[in-house]
Amino acid sequence: MDELRGVRNFHQGFERGLWVGMLDAGLQLVTGGRGLGERPHWTPGHQRMETLLDSGARPVPLEETQRRYDNAHTFTKVNDVFHSGTKHDEDQPSHLLVQDTSICVTRCREEYGNPCQHFCPANVYEMVADEGGGGVGKDGRPAKLRLHLNPSNCVHCKTCDIADPYGIITWVPPEGGGGPNYQQL
Repeated sequence: MDELRGVRNFHQGFERGLWVGMLDAGLQLVTGGRGLGERPHWTPGHQRMETLLDSGARPVPLEETQRRYDNAHTFTKVNDVFHSGTKHDEDQPSHLLVQDTSICVTRCREEYGNPCQHFCPANVYEMVADEGGGGVGKDGRPAKLRLHLNPSNCVHCKTCDIADPYGIITWVPPEGGGGPNYQQL
């Protein structure tokens, strides 16, 4: 806690822009985390997320993003999980609770393009073809999908709990204290 106290307002300083944020970050080093004084009130990240329609973007299939990794200079999310020393019991109950998975395959897919499979740094959330079939949709993606969780990959960053646009993912501490080996990083 003592180590983090001096940088507790780092992100908030950049709410006023890049240059003010850089000045504020420098002052935080000198003032023990206070910076330019009163902190701005900021909105949660998921409230600033744009829908696909608003941004004009198209949904990016996960396979397309995985092609960028050459395993020499850049590494896949699964490789990064291995390097973090993450350990979980494979048969323990999931510590990631999704209240309504039907939102993931309907509203979230159409409005946001399932961002959880992109913002999660550990490849915990995957949209996979449903066993029931359904063929291919008009956008070239499988018509029927389901959410598949890989909670044993979780590095406990809580991004899913914070960035989920619908607030339906809840992160709770796992059984047995598993997770990344922070002592060896």
